Amino acid sequence: MPDHVVDAHVHLWDLNHPWYPGLQAMAESLGQPELYSDFGLDDYSKAAGSFPVEKFVHVSAVTAPRTYLDELRWVSTVASDHDVDMHFIGTVDPTLPEAELLADLDAQLAVTPHFRGIRVLYDLPPESSSARTILHWLDDHELVFDLVTHPDTMDDWLRTIGEYPDLEVVLEHTGWPTGVDDDARTAWRRAIADCAQRSRASCKVSGLGMTTVDLSASALRPWVEPAVDAFGWDRVIFGSNIPIEHMAGRYAELVESLDSIIGAATPDEQDCFYRRNAVRVYGFEE
Repeated sequence: MPDHVVDAHVHLWDLNHPWYPGLQAMAESLGQPELYSDFGLDDYSKAAGSFPVEKFVHVSAVTAPRTYLDELRWVSTVASDHDVDMHFIGTVDPTLPEAELLADLDAQLAVTPHFRGIRVLYDLPPESSSARTILHWLDDHELVFDLVTHPDTMDDWLRTIGEYPDLEVVLEHTGWPTGVDDDARTAWRRAIADCAQRSRASCKVSGLGMTTVDLSASALRPWVEPAVDAFGWDRVIFGSNIPIEHMAGRYAELVESLDSIIGAATPDEQDCFYRRNAVRVYGFEE
């Protein structure tokens, strides 16, 4: 068990704000309506129990049009009011005209000094002008691109991010495998090997429960171990993806499984995974 943890992928939401229709649709499609529920810092603390999380990266998950600014204002206020060390990955609507897209990026940067970058869930083809606009802006501001890609688009994304060799890129959700069958696993292993070899990206080991629907060690090991092998201890970052990961199990089960999988690593290696790499990439103070 680590002594200090940065959780590099969390979501908070207050459903009094109508920002998350995608979450509601997902909960209904999974037959788990409880996923569409308020989730605040107190709920996180209860879920994490004794797991020693000291810093957080909040990742935007809004799907209502252009509500990301409102969410960022709200969640940064929540963090400040609770004296929580939290940094923020926002989002942007990539279908906007370039001037509006850039204005929304600039507006998020102005909300909080703890704004650290962007991820885009939908409608961002890697070869698009919007992708290059976003990447160029992030590169200019020395911010992070949380890369959302499945294995089938990895090659295209690697060509695009290769145009920005100094950009800090984090591959989100362990490369987001699309299934647990042999073909899907083979495609995923090829994709993460390419990412590790052809880029300087880090890999956020998160979100696997969305694929496995199981947080046991036996379910997670075939994904966690290859990711660590491909990227090395200096380029892997822990993220819980709580509360979305509750679709597959409880936070305590995730923690126990990760301890079973990587608990034999050296203290220095585990500190890289659980804390040090996230501190460096997402700009926390030591």
